[in-house]
Amino acid sequence: MRKIFLIILFFPLISLADYPDLKKISKNNTFMDALGKPYSIEKIKDVENILLIIWNHGSGEDAKKDTCKLKPGYGFEWEGSPIPAILELHNKKVNDLTIKVFRLCSGVKGMSVKDQKKIRKELKKNKKMVYKLNLFPEFKQLKRQNIILDKAEEFTKLGFKNIVLAGHSAGAWASLNLISRFPNQFKGVIAMSPAFAGPKKEWQKKYPEWGLFRNYEVSIFQKNHSLNALLFSHSNDVYEDPKTLSFFKDFNNIEFIDFSVIKPTDCDWADVEKKMSKNDGHSIDQSSCFTKFIKKNNYYISYLESLF
Repeated sequence: MRKIFLIILFFPLISLADYPDLKKISKNNTFMDALGKPYSIEKIKDVENILLIIWNHGSGEDAKKDTCKLKPGYGFEWEGSPIPAILELHNKKVNDLTIKVFRLCSGVKGMSVKDQKKIRKELKKNKKMVYKLNLFPEFKQLKRQNIILDKAEEFTKLGFKNIVLAGHSAGAWASLNLISRFPNQFKGVIAMSPAFAGPKKEWQKKYPEWGLFRNYEVSIFQKNHSLNALLFSHSNDVYEDPKTLSFFKDFNNIEFIDFSVIKPTDCDWADVEKKMSKNDGHSIDQSSCFTKFIKKNNYYISYLESLF
């Protein structure tokens, strides 16, 4: 991988009014029970004694909109469902707190293919180029971080005091970014297979602009010495693996779980009785074998008990 020189990016928090698709998609944002069935916030009483987990799904290509179904299939992470291991936390007790799970769907898209090609072209001409915000639109990850933060602040105003972020892939990355910048806003993060810039072979070489954006994101993390999070990574993940994510191990208060002991070929997809391929380490957390792994080792509850 060719070395990319340090760039300066400035991304302020953007008004959510700038995201025209959000209002429509946000109607699918909902609390979910242990079976993945949606329910209204009106059913929740005594919010001060709730441990609220905000689930953040993965993302597709930047130029395509993230969409979620109102009633996704159980374990269908690609439809916006929290993974089963998270859903099963519904109504569990952590000390005197009752766990509730809220599914947050972003409903936005990021940069167009044309914009990405433009930046790639400029990079080839000048690798030392200093980028400023007004030179290109926001990529999707930045929008998602703003959306998650805004929703968390909304819950705080409603009286929720104990908020933990959780997510898969891009949702996990966004969650980690936010707790690194706003450690007083969130109690912790459960990050499943965090990823930011697509498959490794793309951001490492094919699309240097995404390697550049990823480096910027990493620089945000590295401004801190502590990161309160539980992070899971698999060696058969084509997006990020324990090696590419190893920089997280330098932080205090982070528990890094390499769950490569689970073979994808021993696990079934959530929607069909079909074995995963050996390269499906990125999707394995939506399978029942991963849920069993979490319960056997009591990873989630132990982590949450350490927070509260």
